[in-house]
Amino acid sequence: MEELKKIIVELNSVFEELIPIERNKLTAAADHNVVELEECMKREQVAILQLKGLDQRREALQQKHGWNGMSFRQLAENLDEEEKADIQPVFDELDRNLQSFRDINGDVNEVIKTNLHVVENMLDKTGPYSEQGKEKETEKHYTSRKA
Repeated sequence: MEELKKIIVELNSVFEELIPIERNKLTAAADHNVVELEECMKREQVAILQLKGLDQRREALQQKHGWNGMSFRQLAENLDEEEKADIQPVFDELDRNLQSFRDINGDVNEVIKTNLHVVENMLDKTGPYSEQGKEKETEKHYTSRKA
């Protein structure tokens, strides 16, 4: 059980690094700061790779102990009271970190979706075709040879 607790503690650590990155990403997206948004995404990718590695370790541990397909809550329910008391605080911390991450990530996705909608609307207004699908008349460049 100590190995599982260690994995959960490491998961918490990664999420504690990831949550501020998501907050910065939200601010960058709201401020239309593409450079900072890309930086956040790079740092986020590193954290995601760490999470994948920890998830693989967790799956291997669960398989080793015959706990395949069990959630953390189900695992906690199958522990004796002493083990449960030992591991419950890290489970609870992981739950809080996951919820915080999901909330911020949802906000980030909404802001980015809104920004994309604004860009699409701007492109629609300035694109080469009218709303009826006809090519818009454009001013001829003074060097253009077309009549």
